[in-house]
Amino acid sequence: MNTRWVLLVAVYLALGLAGAWYLADTTSIGADLDTYNRAAHDLWTAGDPYASAGAVPEDYRYRYPPLLAMAIPVLGWPPLWYAILAVATAVPIVVAWRVAGPAGLLPAALLIGAWGQQLLNGNAQAIVVALLAVVPFIGAWGGPALALATMLKLHPALALAWYVGRRDWVPLGWYAVAMAVLALVQLPWLEPMLRFYLTDPVATETIPGMSLRALGVVPWIVGTVAVLVAAIWWARTRYGWLLATLLQLVALPRVLLVNLALLLAAPLPRRQQAPGSVPRPPPAR
Repeated sequence: MNTRWVLLVAVYLALGLAGAWYLADTTSIGADLDTYNRAAHDLWTAGDPYASAGAVPEDYRYRYPPLLAMAIPVLGWPPLWYAILAVATAVPIVVAWRVAGPAGLLPAALLIGAWGQQLLNGNAQAIVVALLAVVPFIGAWGGPALALATMLKLHPALALAWYVGRRDWVPLGWYAVAMAVLALVQLPWLEPMLRFYLTDPVATETIPGMSLRALGVVPWIVGTVAVLVAAIWWARTRYGWLLATLLQLVALPRVLLVNLALLLAAPLPRRQQAPGSVPRPPPAR
């Protein structure tokens, strides 16, 4: 890496640290891990991982599928959980470096505040981003990886637009199979999940923050549809996976600064791949 890149990364890092300072008030070590543990307790004792969701502040409500609450008693021992997050953090950075070279460090530097806040809080977003980062490069296995990400935080399902636009049906088939398997695993708690999402206002109450939703429902819907069309139309280009990631950000009703860390999963490839770099996804058949 030459001096120009070192200076550029330093500037981005300074901006990222400014973001960390801005998010300091909402950073609390283990806060999200505590949320997952509370949901796990509710799941295994009351049979409903959302039982306590309405009794805690908005930022600490469990709003995910039951899968995370099911697994956290095994994975949630803090040293193990943070080790998993550390490995997950390395994945998109390594992929970005191999795909985009030194430029791949820029999103990591710029988003260090948002990324650091989630990591310190123990948020599962690092795992979701790691899964999304490898989806374009693992062929048919991308389908199950995307299914797992979906069952952790739901919004990755929107990235299916990338497969649809490329007419890449094999990973879509494996996605469906993986989703069916994961649904069966969660079967005892699917009824509380559906009831929560369909009838409980806690599931939909949100602070719009930095999102199109803050401008109103109409701009939010129009913007989401526009990015969806773009993500499908340009899915076969080098911008395809970036647009699929942006679709998730635009569609989320609460795109606060921390959610921008999703961009770590969408490195923009160079036009010419260097020897030894991760190849671009093969063209759809």
